[in-house]
Amino acid sequence: MSTELHPDYPLVTGDYQLMKGWRINLTQEFNRRIEEGSLVLWRPELTFWVNVWNNEGHATVDEILTRLLAAASPDRRDEKIDTSAPMLRLTYELAEDDAERDESTGQSINGFVIYPSGYVQISAYYDSPQARALAYDTIASIRANA
Repeated sequence: MSTELHPDYPLVTGDYQLMKGWRINLTQEFNRRIEEGSLVLWRPELTFWVNVWNNEGHATVDEILTRLLAAASPDRRDEKIDTSAPMLRLTYELAEDDAERDESTGQSINGFVIYPSGYVQISAYYDSPQARALAYDTIASIRANA
């Protein structure tokens, strides 16, 4: 992976507070910005778009998961649901419809980390196998500040 980051944007790394109540472990430096209400973390070959949703309707974790799966693309693949942590994690991949990207590497990972207080929605767009591995490791590091 190239290590060139944009000099005009803040850099973030390590144990980083995504938004109130949620943290992520960034093992490499990323640039940071807010765009269209989303937190965007990016570096060459990998971009994350992050949103945090509160559980204002007091739905159960299972109810939130059911809603997310009902709204998910029918074209998703490699779906995984991890219930081993205090938080439920859902990930799946989608091929991206972008003529400028190599079809074999231009993919996205959609992740959801669900906790009783709400959930993190994170989309990772990657351009290499190394970036894909980093994306999964980073998504797995998201945790609630409970």
